[in-house]
Amino acid sequence: MSALKLVSAVLIGLSLSNVAVAAEEKACLENNRIWGWQAVNERTLIVTDRTYQRYTVNLSGGCIGLDHYAGAKLVIRTKSILGCLAEGDTIKFDSPGIGPLTCFVKTVRAGVPSEAPGSAAH
Repeated sequence: MSALKLVSAVLIGLSLSNVAVAAEEKACLENNRIWGWQAVNERTLIVTDRTYQRYTVNLSGGCIGLDHYAGAKLVIRTKSILGCLAEGDTIKFDSPGIGPLTCFVKTVRAGVPSEAPGSAAH
């Protein structure tokens, strides 16, 4: 009987971990619902949507100085206007002194990293 309980517990644990991974993979930040953003560094943005959900967007490419220009207007291009921000989409901004720069989205995850400004971690 205890072997059956052990197998059941393992299966339940695996099921729950799959749900958590699936929820992270399905993080959908819609381009037309972005309300604001904050740069953690040149490669990481914390983006807030209109329902105050926060997302971590990791970037690659020419993001030089993005973390120094909090007032910069971001131009976000996705595959469709109603689609979710995804790998390969572009984020453009004008860097004072450098000019227009383009970054590429690597990943989008729900929530914020613990080292992000304003995160709940201490």
